[in-house]
Amino acid sequence: MKRKLLAAFLCATVAVSLAACGSKKAGESAENTEITADAESDTDVMPQYDAADYVTLGDYSGIEVTLDEDYTVTDADIKAFLEQSVLAYYPYYIDLDKDTVEEGDFVNIDYVGTLDGEAFEGGTAEGSVLEIGSHTFIDGFEDGLIGATVGETVELNLTFPENYTETLAGQDVVFTVTVNKIVEEKPVSYEDIDDAYIAYLKEQNSSLDYDSAQDMINDTRTYLESENESEKSAAIRNAVLNQITEICKVHAYPEGLIEYRTEEILTQYENYYCDDETTLEDYVTNNLNETYEDFLAEIDEQVKADVDTQLILEAIAAKEGLTFDEDAFQTYVENMLSNYGYSSESMLYLSYGATEQSGKAYLKKIYLCNQALDLLCDEAKVMNAPDTEEQE
Repeated sequence: MKRKLLAAFLCATVAVSLAACGSKKAGESAENTEITADAESDTDVMPQYDAADYVTLGDYSGIEVTLDEDYTVTDADIKAFLEQSVLAYYPYYIDLDKDTVEEGDFVNIDYVGTLDGEAFEGGTAEGSVLEIGSHTFIDGFEDGLIGATVGETVELNLTFPENYTETLAGQDVVFTVTVNKIVEEKPVSYEDIDDAYIAYLKEQNSSLDYDSAQDMINDTRTYLESENESEKSAAIRNAVLNQITEICKVHAYPEGLIEYRTEEILTQYENYYCDDETTLEDYVTNNLNETYEDFLAEIDEQVKADVDTQLILEAIAAKEGLTFDEDAFQTYVENMLSNYGYSSESMLYLSYGATEQSGKAYLKKIYLCNQALDLLCDEAKVMNAPDTEEQE
């Protein structure tokens, strides 16, 4: 069974990287472009080959894909989402006509905690609701509010327990607490969501900017439909990838390609986990609970599987006349920077190769493979579960 650590590095290989993240969609024109290696870089770092020489292509057009799940958003899905992501985090409190705090009351408070006269991190809040007697806060805080009246500010001299966080453990502090109001928690179910609750939510969180309950429900549906569509697309791509290596076969590898990809991954491991005093073998045996020989065998197995996929998709791209477009590739790179949080193109390329140069060269191949996979997915015959109709 592969470890997550290994998977993290191998995610840069083709089989795992063929998500649609900015590649040109199948059907867009690729005329008047051609795939070429950078004259001063790509040729020097990656073995050159014609994928068609190593692949026997089968009938890959119109691959049949049966989805195991129904990606339709239902009212039940919306209800479950709102219950888990909104109702669970935003209880509904209504104001009470009550002046004095008693045990069991819910009180809306502002407070500032100070240590040696200075406010400490995490000790300040406004509009926080606290149940008196819940023992949510440190000893003395809740008891100290009993008998306080609405609008009153009290000072609580308290001591943090010895087993608290390091900076506050055992420390004497002062909490200055203002009682804003006494409130009552009103249970809210999905069926109870109304415009009054939405107005209340906006007071609690300005980012939830809905004008009505229906606005929130509509927005939730749109969000879930987008998420489901992404999951459906990923399921189709994975299914197509799984079938394409059965339909098409790699009968040989370009000279040096397996060794090159393996060395790239091992170098990435070394750069990330090793130093002058730690070899990669040391790291593997001490941290991965396996022998170095087994570790190398896992990488070899995964690299060959990924290269199989890469060669097949490159061969399909060539047969279908899909070609490399430098401007489209730059858009692909910019989308990856935006979607995956890379700080620069250099860091992006280094996540795909041992050097920036080799990573860029490899990402260009992934980009072209993505175009081929897009084409296969567009032509795939996608069906829902066996008892439903075929989807276009």
